Amino acid sequence: MARIFAYIVHKGGVVDDSAFELATAARKIDPAASPTAILAGWCTGLDAACSALGASYPEIWKIANEAFAYPNAELIRKALVKVLPSNSIVLIAHEHFGIDLAPGLSIKLNSAFVSDVVDIAGVDSASLKAVRQEFGGQVSAHVL
Repeated sequence: MARIFAYIVHKGGVVDDSAFELATAARKIDPAASPTAILAGWCTGLDAACSALGASYPEIWKIANEAFAYPNAELIRKALVKVLPSNSIVLIAHEHFGIDLAPGLSIKLNSAFVSDVVDIAGVDSASLKAVRQEFGGQVSAHVL
C-alpha cells in the first residue's frame, strides 16, 4: 500500500479539527496505516501545532519557512512536490485552503484527484472505494 500523508491546516498554533478526521480517513484506506502529518508554517505557531498532533500521528513532517507565515497555496504546493515521495496518498481537508492546494498538487504529482469525499469504504484490490456528494449534496455516489 502507498504511504499516506495528511496535510494539516493550522492557525496560531491551533490545529484544525479536520486533522483528526484525516487520520481516521487514512485508517479507513489502510487499517494498518501509520499516516504522516505534514504541516507548513513559521515560528512558534508551527511548533505548537506539531506538538498538538503527537497523539494522532506517529510521524510529523514540519516544513518551516518564513514565507509560510501566511498560508499561500502556490508556495506550499511547490514545497510539497519536493518532499512527497512518488506514489503516495495525500489527504487534504475540503476547506478554503485545501480547495486552493489540492487540485494543483494533484497535477504537479501526476496523480488522481478525488474531491467531495464524505466517506471511505476501503480499498478493493488497488482501487479506492469512496462516497462522494454530487448535485449539490443531493446524491451520494459510490465510486471506485
